[in-house]
Amino acid sequence: MKLVYFLSLLVALIFADSTQASATRLAKKWNKPCCPISRCVFNKGDQLVNAPGFSGNTFNGLLQFTQSPNNTLQISGFINIQGAINEEVEGVYNIHVANCSTASTPTPGDPPTIDLDFESFGLPILTSADLGISNITNQCCFVVEEFAVFQGSIPPKERIYGVAPVETVVDCTNIH
Repeated sequence: MKLVYFLSLLVALIFADSTQASATRLAKKWNKPCCPISRCVFNKGDQLVNAPGFSGNTFNGLLQFTQSPNNTLQISGFINIQGAINEEVEGVYNIHVANCSTASTPTPGDPPTIDLDFESFGLPILTSADLGISNITNQCCFVVEEFAVFQGSIPPKERIYGVAPVETVVDCTNIH
């Protein structure tokens, strides 16, 4: 069986078209020389913003944003807050990318540039957003509990579980 597999692979390699023409179609689809990447890294204990009631990130986590050629952000990562239920975040928690200045408002992370409330804690985050990486430059990632909203407080107050600035990993602005 292994011999048949090996021979099939060898035949495929021999008859494969290795000319430039076969790669030309791929090059036309990917006409950008670089793929910008940014990320938010949550380190437990980090206190990167001064916000009421925030004494530092309560978990470790990562969100990564990779811009595709058609200006769609591919978003991946993992956030695992101890004690959070492994199901959709919407309802009690917010995972947002928003202006960092919203950290000291009653609703940190609002209004969001990216809303990840339909993702889950403790499971891989794999989704996309129809915008470019420049839309989140100089912003922050927020994980916020909306506990006071359900207790009838007006204006609502939310507790920040984690804040991380959007960091550039791969910058394509100077690549030609």
